[in-house]
Amino acid sequence: MADPPATPRRRGQERTRELLEVTLALATEVGYRGLTIEAVARRAGVGKHTIYRRWSSIADLLLDALSRVWVSDLDYHATGEVRADLREQFRRSSRALSTPPIGPIYRAVIAEAQSDPALRAALHERFLAVVEKRTLERIVLAQHSGELVDGVDLRVAAEVLAGTLYYRWLLTPYPVDEHVIDGIIDMFMDAYGAAPRPALDA
Repeated sequence: MADPPATPRRRGQERTRELLEVTLALATEVGYRGLTIEAVARRAGVGKHTIYRRWSSIADLLLDALSRVWVSDLDYHATGEVRADLREQFRRSSRALSTPPIGPIYRAVIAEAQSDPALRAALHERFLAVVEKRTLERIVLAQHSGELVDGVDLRVAAEVLAGTLYYRWLLTPYPVDEHVIDGIIDMFMDAYGAAPRPALDA
């Protein structure tokens, strides 16, 4: 029996996926400055109106394309031990930032955002604020479970944890390797880790 024809909604989802894939591939080749709605439409074999129905600008389109391949790398895998979860998530994020397509494109978007306030705001809302929020949620959970000291506002700590990695990756020639990740987490745990509870006498 033949498969039923795709519904308009399904066809629309498939077309959106195709456009996001084309956008990432093209951005990898030409960089952010060379990326245009016209170029994406030409590569995808569609009219410009097909893209403008979904995205209002090339920045919106590219940020959606990045989100499609990167959002999962911002999630924490809560195993119950905050040091292990921070380490595992930072390693995944560092790998994503260091390899195509995310790494080169993200660098280009960061550079362009310095002279484009709207892009800078969108970048913060879609990525950096998400990183900080999910980091804060994970360490607050550890605070509630007794792994971290109680009664301390951890918002700045979350910004420092995430921001240090992004600063090193974006603005220095130094690697973001496991040694660096462990050092950052060690400093955080030294500052906020709860003292171990004394063992009860048998």
